[in-house]
Amino acid sequence: MSEPGGRGRPRRPETDAAIYAATRQVLRDVGYGELTIEEVAKRAGVGKPTVYRRHDSKASLVGAAMVGGLELANPELVQTNDVAADLRVLLTNLCRALTDDDFGSAVTELVSPAARDASLAEILQVAADERRILIRTLVQRAHDENRLRSGDIEASIDMALGAIYFRHLVAQKPLDRRYVRRLVDSVIDPVRAE
Repeated sequence: MSEPGGRGRPRRPETDAAIYAATRQVLRDVGYGELTIEEVAKRAGVGKPTVYRRHDSKASLVGAAMVGGLELANPELVQTNDVAADLRVLLTNLCRALTDDDFGSAVTELVSPAARDASLAEILQVAADERRILIRTLVQRAHDENRLRSGDIEASIDMALGAIYFRHLVAQKPLDRRYVRRLVDSVIDPVRAE
């Protein structure tokens, strides 16, 4: 597949991945305010024009890097016959991303700038909404099986994600498997209602 309009060489997924990984590293090291396309390009091993052809702004680049990080955490939805176990897998992967690599540091570095920059906040919201779709699929299944404790799909999603982000960003407590299990049990009844 070539660039839009049929011009240029096809895009290479590994180039995009390198750019997004470099973006998360720069966010970790210097924060959003000091992030430059030049430094991202240097760390990714590409030229600045390569980055600019993909993103017309720093906010757009950062948003894509965050989407990329979330896609690495949960590239596809696991669906078995146990919706609670499936949600545990999804949330455990998210917690691992928040604590084990540059993605978590990037999230921390973006909280304050997003509160002051409406375009950045909007782009990050799009990234969050894309991942929310995965969780909604599982929470909807729990609702359909009469296992959703609150009965409210959106509030249940907010509760799960809000608890994880609060614990990571504010309380700075561990996001381990035991915590994820307790969190999922508070959203989904472990025993199917008859």
